[in-house]
Amino acid sequence: MFNGLCICYAIVAMTFFSVAISGYWAFGNQAGGLFLSNFLDNDKQPLVPKWLVLITNMFTIFQLSAVAVVYLQPTNEVLKRTFGDPKAPQFSARNVIPRVISRLPSVIAATTIAAMLPFFGDINAVIGAFGFLPLDLILPILFYNFTFRPSKRSPIFWLNTTIAVVFSIVGVISAVAVVRQISLDAKTYRLFANL
Repeated sequence: MFNGLCICYAIVAMTFFSVAISGYWAFGNQAGGLFLSNFLDNDKQPLVPKWLVLITNMFTIFQLSAVAVVYLQPTNEVLKRTFGDPKAPQFSARNVIPRVISRLPSVIAATTIAAMLPFFGDINAVIGAFGFLPLDLILPILFYNFTFRPSKRSPIFWLNTTIAVVFSIVGVISAVAVVRQISLDAKTYRLFANL
């Protein structure tokens, strides 16, 4: 578990924090919610090739698909229990057809609601502040401390506790900031707006 935590924090530091810090360094607080949109300007020549934007958007869709699978899991479980047959094999027609038919309306409803909310970056920030930040940076450390009970004199205990406290504070600040930003964006809200 310790090695997993080290790998997790190394990847987070290399990917998310490097993009956040470099974006703020380059653009200040005028940086757009989507990093590559800062390099695209309709009046001038784009600063990045279009294929880079396409690949980045493609990988974003892949990541959001994985996130949707995780967040729709409780709904999918309820639908599977309601319409599935536990005695039939998992991939039999008796279970696959009701699963596809029942999940399709939930995905359509989620997609329609997502399209109705034009501030996509703000919604992602809400999910990050309330979902991913605690799940990725706080709970694993708490679980490690509760499971392995390192000595309160050991540096690993204090490092874990410091990380959990710091990211709890960051989580509260980001949650307040994102709710504030959504309330500001709601003033110019239009249904199915193409921002």
